[in-house]
Amino acid sequence: MLKKRSAKKIYSVKLQLGKPDIIVDPLEDFISALTIAGASENTIKLYRIAIKDFIDFIKKDPRQVTTSDLNKWIIDILNRNTKTKLVSDNLEKRREKSVTARVYITAVIRFLKWLGVDVKPTMPRTKRKEIRALSEEEIERIKASLKKGKDKLLIQLLLDTGLRAKELLSIRKSDINIEKRYIIVRNTKNGEERIVFFTEETAKMLEKYIKKIGDNERLFNMTYEALYRKLKRLGKKLGIDLRPHILRHTFATRAIRKGMPLPVVQKLLGHKDIRTTQIYTHLITEDLQEIYRKIFG
Repeated sequence: MLKKRSAKKIYSVKLQLGKPDIIVDPLEDFISALTIAGASENTIKLYRIAIKDFIDFIKKDPRQVTTSDLNKWIIDILNRNTKTKLVSDNLEKRREKSVTARVYITAVIRFLKWLGVDVKPTMPRTKRKEIRALSEEEIERIKASLKKGKDKLLIQLLLDTGLRAKELLSIRKSDINIEKRYIIVRNTKNGEERIVFFTEETAKMLEKYIKKIGDNERLFNMTYEALYRKLKRLGKKLGIDLRPHILRHTFATRAIRKGMPLPVVQKLLGHKDIRTTQIYTHLITEDLQEIYRKIFG
C-alpha cells in the first residue's frame, strides 16, 4: 500500500552525499550518507520508505536497475488502491497520489544517482492544487463566533503570522517577545530558524494568555490532530472550510493584497524557493479580473 505522504520538496534539498567506493548494503549505506550530510529526520524516514518499496518491487540489486524497471514501479505505485471508475470526488485523492508518487520517485532517483546508476523515468503529471483563502467577511464571521480566549488567540496568531500548524504548536513562551511583537520559530520545516511578527491586537491577547503558562511551556499544549479537528469543528458551524493551511494561505494572500513585497512574504512563510510563494499571486490576478468586470461589464 502506498503510504500517504505530504509533498515535501526533497528534490530541493542540497545535501553533499559524496560518492561511495565500497557498498555493503545499498539502502543502509545511503541512509548513513544522508544522516552524516545532515538530512532531517522526516527526509530520512521518507527516503527509507520510498527506496525500500522500490527494492522490494524490483527484487534485484539496485545497481543493476534500468529505466524500464523504474517505470514499471512507478506504474505500480500509481495503480495501488485506484478504483476502476474515477469520479469527480476522487480528484483530490488522485492528485495526492500523483504528488506522493513524484516524491517517492525523486527519492529513488537520488539514491540511484548516488549508486552511479543513470536512469531517466517518466514523471507523473500533477495538477496544481487549488489555493483556498478566506474572505474578509469569512474572517469576521469566524472571529465573531469565538468564545474562548485560547481559540481567539490561536486563530489570530495563524492569521497574523502564516505559521504552519506544527510550527505554531512548537512555540514556547520563551520564544515570544511581546514588547517587540515577534516570535522566534525554531521547529521549522527546513530546519532554519526564522522570525515572524504579530499585531498589537494579538500582543494584548498574548500578554494576558501567557501569564498562565511557564517560561519553557508550549503556548498551545495540543497535537496537530487536535488542532485540525478544532478548526474543522469551528468552521463547520459557520459553513466555512477551516483548516490550518487555509489560514496560512489567507495570511499570504492578505499580505500580497496589502502590498507586501513577494520576497518578504517568502521570508515570513519560510519558503526556500520564491516560486512556492508565487502560487498566491494568481489569487490577486483574480481580484484584478473581478474589478475589471465590475467596471467594464
